[in-house]
Amino acid sequence: MKHVTILSYNDDLAIEEKVSQWIEENEGSILEIIDIEYIENGNMYIATITYEERK
Repeated sequence: MKHVTILSYNDDLAIEEKVSQWIEENEGSILEIIDIEYIENGNMYIATITYEERK
């Protein structure tokens, strides 16, 4: 399993767009997305994607 963390400030919609963009750009190397966790901390939004990489 691998993890990637994406950050965004001041805009919770931007984090979802960044996650979608990362998935699109890396779909060839992703076997399966296990989980996407979103956390809000003040005006900072954090998304952690847990995925299985193709071999």
